Amino acid sequence: MTGYTIAFHGEDDEVREAAEALQQHLNRDTELRGLTSNRIRPPRADEQGGIADAVQYAAELGPLVISPLCAWLEARLRKNGVSLELRRPDGTELRISADSTRDSAELMDQVEDFLSSE
Repeated sequence: MTGYTIAFHGEDDEVREAAEALQQHLNRDTELRGLTSNRIRPPRADEQGGIADAVQYAAELGPLVISPLCAWLEARLRKNGVSLELRRPDGTELRISADSTRDSAELMDQVEDFLSSE
């Protein structure tokens, strides 16, 4: 898919839960419903199957994702923190890691700036 990728970092269970929760949150938005997908990481040698480790969406959806993504990130920061990597279609990346809402305004500004410019 040529588009944006939001990949999560951490233990496998945390990564899978975050990717699935974000995709479900984005699918609640009527304009985004059904237009995002989870990227499934192939299974490792000792695993039965792969896990969802990222959410992907087409480049043209970029502006539509900013508001629901920022809302989801705010809620996540209140709950237990977040560690993720945003990747634009051109390969440019932004890594984010935060465990409290203390710096959420600056974090949301970084996310919005990153996703709204190419």
